[in-house]
Amino acid sequence: MRIPLLVLAYIGVKRTSKNPVILKNEVLLDKDTNNYTELRHIVLKGTNEQIGEALGEIAIEDYNVKLYPYADPIYAKARLDYMQKNYPVFYERMKGVAEAYNVALNSNLDLGALVYDVEYPGCSMVYFPSSVTSNGHTMVCRNIDFFKANFDTLYKKIKTNRPDIYSRPFILETYPLDGGYSSLVLGDMDLMQVGFHGFNSQGLGVDNQYDLYRPSAQGSLAGGRNSGIAMMGLLRMILDNCKSIDEAKLAMINNKIYFGPFPKHFMIYDRSGNSTIAEFTSDLANPVNGTHLDKQKDNSIHFTDYSNSISVMTNHPVYLIPNITEMLKIRNDPLKDWYYDTFNRYMTLKDLTSKHIGKFTPQNMIETLSSVYAECTVPIPGLGVTAESRTLYNFLLDLTNGTLSIRFYLRDGSTDLDPSHKGLSLDGNELRTPIFSKFFNFALEKEST
Repeated sequence: MRIPLLVLAYIGVKRTSKNPVILKNEVLLDKDTNNYTELRHIVLKGTNEQIGEALGEIAIEDYNVKLYPYADPIYAKARLDYMQKNYPVFYERMKGVAEAYNVALNSNLDLGALVYDVEYPGCSMVYFPSSVTSNGHTMVCRNIDFFKANFDTLYKKIKTNRPDIYSRPFILETYPLDGGYSSLVLGDMDLMQVGFHGFNSQGLGVDNQYDLYRPSAQGSLAGGRNSGIAMMGLLRMILDNCKSIDEAKLAMINNKIYFGPFPKHFMIYDRSGNSTIAEFTSDLANPVNGTHLDKQKDNSIHFTDYSNSISVMTNHPVYLIPNITEMLKIRNDPLKDWYYDTFNRYMTLKDLTSKHIGKFTPQNMIETLSSVYAECTVPIPGLGVTAESRTLYNFLLDLTNGTLSIRFYLRDGSTDLDPSHKGLSLDGNELRTPIFSKFFNFALEKEST
């Protein structure tokens, strides 16, 4: 017998679910007038259908998530058929979502997206192979940056009280009993197609970041006319199904991927010291003559491989720019001297990691990423609005141990910043040092042998 669901719920209230699949659903950091971020920790263990139903329950009770319709039932059928044939783990979870919402599996609703804090329609990271770390572990350090604004302010230019985008992140652990690998992910906006970052029980990790130079599609985050794997869902698909970088590459090449409003590129990495940056056709133009550097417009995927070496990713396509130093010399761009420009962040991180003496300690990694924190107020290209940009999450992953240490933006502090950042806010205002929470520590349970 299914447990009746509360249609209306108070967001942020701690509760203990009666669903045995939900081992934990706990708010670890409360959002209030002094703290910008709410953090939820979710642990689920059961069949994939049960996991999907549990996610649906949490979506209804804690996030007031509505399901979005497809433009026509044929698109809903196409998506279900595709998932059943190509991604059965996710198909089973969609069945569970249908149970949670008490709708038919063949309804015209998108059961593959549990989107919140946005309507259907800048980050930096470094991968450190074990050969360069003081503890001999494979590590990743990353900042996740975004604007302190909600969907209505950014995209509708109206002020409302809805929560800011990325202000309610979650840590989600899933332990499926009938297919797919266990994984731990950091997500926001969507409980199903989660993901900024994650790693699985096979020692494979994936991160995605916004690609400033790939045109946004006019698609939606849910429903619409799309079928296949959403770009937002690629991280989830790789972690569920792949145990190596090569398997991840094949999954990306062989699946039908559709592009929504947030174009992404991906870094995929493993415990043994290998990584790759996966990128789709770019719209990056030559700064001198305006011609496109990428002549192909076929949505093909490009891989830039690294073996036993540090790899850096910010928000531009690395496959198009083999020599950033030369690119910076010829750029005709008013932002070229701004510290937070994607190329300057990339060069800062490359410079700091290449000149580092000795092995990197975890503290060294955090300090390296602190050099490119978002501490500025900027106009948002194409939207006609100005918003404060901040580093909202900062984490350190130990892929060898399967542990994640992460802290969250709480509020602005003093103006005592890195001198190299001072005075570089585009609106002329003083920059402020971010105040973060303590580090929260999470671990993926090791599989029994």
